[in-house]
Amino acid sequence: MRAVLYRELGSIDNLAIEQVPVPDVKPDWLRIKTHAAGLSFSASLYIEGRYQRQLPLPYTPGTEVAGIVDAVGAGVDRVAVGDRVMASVDWGGHGGYCLAHQLCTHKLPKQLPFAEAAMVVNSYATSYAGLVWKGGLVAGEVVLVHSAAGAIGSAAVQIAKALGATVIATAGSAERLVFAKAQGADHVLNYMEDDFAAEVKALTDGRGADLIFDSVGGDVARRSLRCLAIEGRLLTIGYTSGDIPELPSNIFMVKNASLIGLNIGTYLGWSPGGNRDVYARKIFEIHDALRGLYEGGKLQPAVSLYHGLEQFRPAMNDLLNRQVLGKAVIEIGSPEWG
Repeated sequence: MRAVLYRELGSIDNLAIEQVPVPDVKPDWLRIKTHAAGLSFSASLYIEGRYQRQLPLPYTPGTEVAGIVDAVGAGVDRVAVGDRVMASVDWGGHGGYCLAHQLCTHKLPKQLPFAEAAMVVNSYATSYAGLVWKGGLVAGEVVLVHSAAGAIGSAAVQIAKALGATVIATAGSAERLVFAKAQGADHVLNYMEDDFAAEVKALTDGRGADLIFDSVGGDVARRSLRCLAIEGRLLTIGYTSGDIPELPSNIFMVKNASLIGLNIGTYLGWSPGGNRDVYARKIFEIHDALRGLYEGGKLQPAVSLYHGLEQFRPAMNDLLNRQVLGKAVIEIGSPEWG
């Protein structure tokens, strides 16, 4: 099979596309003939060697895939050969075939295309886990979603609206604000140009946001404290700005507010101390809820498609330069399987 391969970490330009062996299955694991694979900001951290997790070399990137089960190992009983599935994989998504643990693999709703499934499996699961599981979102609350034109942000907008929230979305350009509005946001603000904290206070009659969904970090997180409601929750899930903020604890004390962290990788077995066996049931519940919302017409995954493994570098560059609306997904076809 063909695959994106890194023999040396450090830069996305270090990749090659090579013929590599099709991976063998092992107990509790299955092999997927990959039809679509997503890209994410965290992929750049892996490739640059800056992620907290050490990866084996040579290394094929890709942690979110959709395709057809090609083979199963001993003990696999959640899926069968021929099933259409999406999976959170340890690595290897950007190749013709990849391995997935059965606890991280989910059957697709009948009408869900492979490309959209590659967004749902991680981006929507992360957003749902943050908003509902960690953030305790309830209908009628005000949610502020930063970076709402990206994969996780746009998923958060749709999920929050589906659950009855009023959604205020931020993004960094006029085009991205239009996109965020199309995802269902009630109000959109430019966090690069506007005093978004003052605008949020004005939109809520001075009360502020009950839940702030932040994947940006840096100054955006610091400014968010100004519009966090009494007993509000600030959810931190990433730092695409490259700046991990130090937030004043006294603000949380004065506002009786909460700072909540989410690293979805812990529950997928990717992080130190993570255990997919312990948390699998919770992840199943998240995907069951997402399935219900999708089949009820509440979710419409927005993807930017790239065709073929040769598009991996252009897609990553677009992603890092904030040129992607929604989720960057590479469609993988017959040349990669042979």
